[in-house]
Amino acid sequence: MFRQLECFIQICKAGSFTKAAEVLMISQPTLSQQIRFLEVEVGTPLFQRVGRGVKITADGEILYEKALSVMRLIEESKKETHELRYARANQLSIGISPVDFNGLIPRFLKFHEQYPDITLKFASTENTSQQLLNRRIDIGIADKYDPNKEIHAMHLYKEEQALVVYADHPWADRTFISFQELENLESSLFVGDKSLIEHLHTFSEKMNKYLQSKFESTSTAILLSMVLQKLGVAILPVSLIETFSGQHLKMIRFVDLTPVREMKLIFKKDHHHNPSVQKCIDFFLES
Repeated sequence: MFRQLECFIQICKAGSFTKAAEVLMISQPTLSQQIRFLEVEVGTPLFQRVGRGVKITADGEILYEKALSVMRLIEESKKETHELRYARANQLSIGISPVDFNGLIPRFLKFHEQYPDITLKFASTENTSQQLLNRRIDIGIADKYDPNKEIHAMHLYKEEQALVVYADHPWADRTFISFQELENLESSLFVGDKSLIEHLHTFSEKMNKYLQSKFESTSTAILLSMVLQKLGVAILPVSLIETFSGQHLKMIRFVDLTPVREMKLIFKKDHHHNPSVQKCIDFFLES
């Protein structure tokens, strides 16, 4: 009906089928057919023949005003849709923890150099999957997410994890340690990586008592703060420990079994509404 209304409005403005057909660049029989379809749809004649031109009927006058309103709304919708699409195409919202952000700053700067027109907006990750489904973020960068058929995760990089202790801890003079030696730990052990916790449980039953604590958190930054307060020791990403190096902390690396956390690029499978998402995916794949 959109095309029929367009033809109807043009005839009203031109005052004849011949002139309207020229403006619309269609044949007069095609134009007449469109108007017949419209008259059948509304159930009333819209024009009266007057000499070589036409005169709009009373019913046609009513439709004309409504048709103009409809066309204005359609044009406004097109404009708003275009503006929204343009804004999305030049904006990328990334969910990432402050700790991981520090390590990826060089990559983000390089991305900006390659795509200077794309504005990067960063948000803290809470529940990456839910944030993606709610379109609060376009891409998530995290080591874990809730599996969902609408979400895809792509390997980004792996990061070593190490033991961090406070400065006057009995092990503070150590540089390396074996996983087996954790059985001799005499303080609480904080671990943010769920898969690593499960591994420690199966590794040794003796470890269970050290993993039990009145203080727990899934935030690596909070766990580090707990070590600073001498509430225990923790297995955390090396990059995080190095960020806080010199603040009464000591990092001890593992020699036999090196725990790692796998960072992933997480995004919705139907991300094609935002071209910037694909550009970001391609960028990280290349780098």
